[in-house]
Amino acid sequence: MAGEAETTQTTTYQAPPTMHTQHQGWYVGAGADYMFDAGEVFYNGHVGYDFGTGSSIFLESGWLGDDSNRGNALFPFAFGSNLDIVPITFNYKREFMFTDSFGLYMGVGAGAANVDFSTFGFSDDDWTFTAQAFAGVVYNVSPAFEIYAGVRYAWLDDVRIGGARFDDLDDVGVGGGIRFNF
Repeated sequence: MAGEAETTQTTTYQAPPTMHTQHQGWYVGAGADYMFDAGEVFYNGHVGYDFGTGSSIFLESGWLGDDSNRGNALFPFAFGSNLDIVPITFNYKREFMFTDSFGLYMGVGAGAANVDFSTFGFSDDDWTFTAQAFAGVVYNVSPAFEIYAGVRYAWLDDVRIGGARFDDLDDVGVGGGIRFNF
């Protein structure tokens, strides 16, 4: 057959990198954050649902306590006192995965916190509004297990203990944790 040779060119399409987690479903986790102003560790646990699009919602509760003889964040000169803060927040988290295993996350949450203070036979507590913002890195060890590390900003509205009003109860912490996906 006479004529000119005809060449064809095949173009392959490569999908853009995944920018969200491949997991969809329920998860539970736990973590610990060192809170700088309080000088104490905030222990926390959470349960949530990941929509598989990088967005998830979760309920978190935790405990920050101080029962030392050196005073505490709320009453720095109340030696021999006990301060317990238990926040309960509903949160939204957004993940941005850059590989199958590594990504970034950020989120916000709001809820209520119980602040309980006692010293020398006096005891009082108060419920107050609380909010937080957080961001960090996540590493998926396996589809069912991940670890994370990040920073958290926590804010509590005014607290009334023993008739006195205390404000400026915010703190920044760094920490990490683990999460199990179902």
